[in-house]
Amino acid sequence: MGYQFKQQESLASGVRRIADEQLSQAIQILQDPEQNRHYAIHEVRKRFKKLRGLVRLVRSGLGDEYSAINVWYRDAGRRLSRIRDAESLLESLQSLQLRFPDPAYSALFAEFENRLQTRKQKVVDEWVDLDQELEQLSAELQQSKQLVENWKIKGASTKVLKAGLKQNYQRGTDALAQLHQSPSDDLFHECRKRSKYHLYHIRLLNEVWPTILSARQAELDELNDYLGDDHDLAVMTQVITGEPETFGLAADVEQLLTLIRQQRHDLQTAGLKLADRIFAEKPKAFAHRIKRYWKLWKADRVG
Repeated sequence: MGYQFKQQESLASGVRRIADEQLSQAIQILQDPEQNRHYAIHEVRKRFKKLRGLVRLVRSGLGDEYSAINVWYRDAGRRLSRIRDAESLLESLQSLQLRFPDPAYSALFAEFENRLQTRKQKVVDEWVDLDQELEQLSAELQQSKQLVENWKIKGASTKVLKAGLKQNYQRGTDALAQLHQSPSDDLFHECRKRSKYHLYHIRLLNEVWPTILSARQAELDELNDYLGDDHDLAVMTQVITGEPETFGLAADVEQLLTLIRQQRHDLQTAGLKLADRIFAEKPKAFAHRIKRYWKLWKADRVG
């Protein structure tokens, strides 16, 4: 069943099971000698984000343990960010090329692809201890798996879930309101983070009413595509403008930045429209509704 709670298990048991599964998958990826390192880093970082989404949902039940757990997985992900960030720039450029397929841009895209490939290779070459870093991380994750066995979730499951849902959802609505008033890259990024955690929470709770929550999950997937692509283009803009010696002629840079601005405008427009619908409900009402779904779902279990 993977990244979702089961009807027959307690909240605490479900949290420990899901965390253990995510860590086991991360360790397996890191220990596979045939695995492409770029893919491995990407997949491991995804597991860390899902773990952070999990603990954020039950943060009130974890109590004082929450901060240390959340920070550890945040920092572990950042340890691998250098190569992943360099790879994501190339993926963003490829997406941009699909958006602007005019042959007139072919030489421009080819030039920047070469420059970004060179930049990525430089990052890899400079990280001389990458294999050692991944081996060390694998060992640390083995220790983390043992710690998960002792995680305790204190308090009634309905109260813990309602608190976690409401807090993240509230932050999402607050960021969205600020974004409408004063758009900025930072606020788009904040909305992206909150919508991503909200997606994880809906995935975790999907089984309480699959028909309703699967539809919400699909809309959140689309929203996160919009906001994620926009964020990647914002990072690309920062990199290109911050390293002029790496990216060649100013005229070429400006032409690419013009295409990026056009694409970001479209992504932001679509993203805001969808986010307004997803976060239309008041945080307290939303959290209460999902709590009721959980309570009714648990009451239906057999045995």
